Amino acid sequence: MSRRVVQTLSRVVERRASRRGFLSKTAMGATALAVAPAAYALRPTTAHAAICSCAGSSCDCGSSCCDGYTDFCCQVTGENLCPPGTIVAGWWKAHGSGFCDVDGKSRPRYYLDCNLPCDDGCGCGGAGVCASSCTSAQCRCLEGCGSRAVECTRFRYGQCNQDVACVGPIACRIVTCVVPWQWDPSCDDTPATDNSTRFHDRACLHNGFTDIAPSAFYTEAVEWAIEAGIAKGYNSDIFGPGELAPRSHMATFLWRYMGSPEVETTTPFVDVAPSDWFANAVAWMAAEGITTGTAPNRFSPDQFVTRGEAITFLWRLAGEPEASTQIPFADVPAAAFYGRAVAWAVENELTTGLSPTIFGGSFWIDRAQVLTFLHRFDQRIGVPV
Repeated sequence: MSRRVVQTLSRVVERRASRRGFLSKTAMGATALAVAPAAYALRPTTAHAAICSCAGSSCDCGSSCCDGYTDFCCQVTGENLCPPGTIVAGWWKAHGSGFCDVDGKSRPRYYLDCNLPCDDGCGCGGAGVCASSCTSAQCRCLEGCGSRAVECTRFRYGQCNQDVACVGPIACRIVTCVVPWQWDPSCDDTPATDNSTRFHDRACLHNGFTDIAPSAFYTEAVEWAIEAGIAKGYNSDIFGPGELAPRSHMATFLWRYMGSPEVETTTPFVDVAPSDWFANAVAWMAAEGITTGTAPNRFSPDQFVTRGEAITFLWRLAGEPEASTQIPFADVPAAAFYGRAVAWAVENELTTGLSPTIFGGSFWIDRAQVLTFLHRFDQRIGVPV
């Protein structure tokens, strides 16, 4: 595959799904075996480090420059994305880093390799990686022996862009808390693990959230909500788009969207203390008639929001307008408390359901979906006067 062709595949934000090709799921280790059969056979969990590669320098084989792993793209370009002219060619995960944990729940960290393209006429053999001389690679260590190399390591795990039969060395790598097949739809879910990399890190990886995929359905909405001060992350690295949204989060998102208005009354709910961080938001919702709670005197702030509740909150925020659109979803009963809200949401293109016939009103909703609904509300309805 030529460098020109690969340039059209260069950004992870432009990938299509259903990639399958020259590497089967049972051949994950083939590339490492082809590049360094003895070393990889002895160390199957550290495939990237199968060869001591010193970037043509005088660095000791025990240095970071020579450990076979590649430095991070953000150190090269300032962005935790594959640089233009490279493609994601594979991924692995590492457990136990702590970087992706949310509320005490352990989550793996994912590493994606961004490989250079090969020049026209260059072959790969069975390894799927062409010689460095067939590429634009400038093998080097960014900051001397104490930093890892870029454009040096000839390796491919192979779960991504499998229709590209031949790639060059790894230019750099990106890190995310998002599963790779959501970050880049060209990747499949064939597992690969290298826990020895769990603490590989760079300061530039902490310049923003690492769990927001670049082209997911929710990306624009989440970025809008963060910039507008509507939503915050669990910490400086983790936003938690896939975390289920408690009712307290939903209340706070709506309250901030409306400008965090002052409220005269206290909350009528016994399970919301005046000192709770969400108390003003819940008191405002109750005063505006947006919520009546889950019982006469209970709001249930820690209970997860359902899709039916989320749409109903937005409908009430809009003033409970009537809709003329017929509900297309077979799972919305005529007596459902959220029925009129769903009809309004369909008419105003706030939702297309989980499928053409399923709305999923009783299903819990995650933070990404809540903010997507709210973003569409802002675009199509606007802040109520």
